[in-house]
Amino acid sequence: MSLKRFKLKHWLLAALALAGLALYASPYLALMQIREAARERDGAGLAAWVDFPSLRASVKQGVHERLLSSASDRTQPPSPARAMGAAVAGALLGPMVEALITPASLARLVQGVPPASAALPQPSAEGSGARPRVETRMGYEHPQRFVFSIRQAGEDEDPVELVLHRQGMFRWQIAELRLP
Repeated sequence: MSLKRFKLKHWLLAALALAGLALYASPYLALMQIREAARERDGAGLAAWVDFPSLRASVKQGVHERLLSSASDRTQPPSPARAMGAAVAGALLGPMVEALITPASLARLVQGVPPASAALPQPSAEGSGARPRVETRMGYEHPQRFVFSIRQAGEDEDPVELVLHRQGMFRWQIAELRLP
């Protein structure tokens, strides 16, 4: 009887360790599939990994905050003129972000194309130029958030960060985009 308990205990520990490993590795596997869909230019496949409403809302918020903040002094509140300009730009920002955040632009971004160029429609020719070399970093920011940073190799600029949010136990989706 004790040998059966011993075996059962070890099987349960092994199953628990395997489940923990799968839980930890799930965003890395999701990111691998996202990058593969981007490389294959599979818009539908990539779209399945994106929470478009959250992603678009985060881009709108990030751009709006940038418009409000002053590059020279971020400690003081924005001037009334800057606040009014940000409000007007915010009204125009919604439709613009809707049009620019697409599976195709995200695929180009994941491949290392700078954000300003990634949003522009690209010719459909397969061999149109060499792909840029990119440096990537990835890791957990929080148990519910995983960050994938992309920067062109040799650039001093801050990286573009795609933030994946956990959906359930093992599913992840791109829900934020942090521009440099």
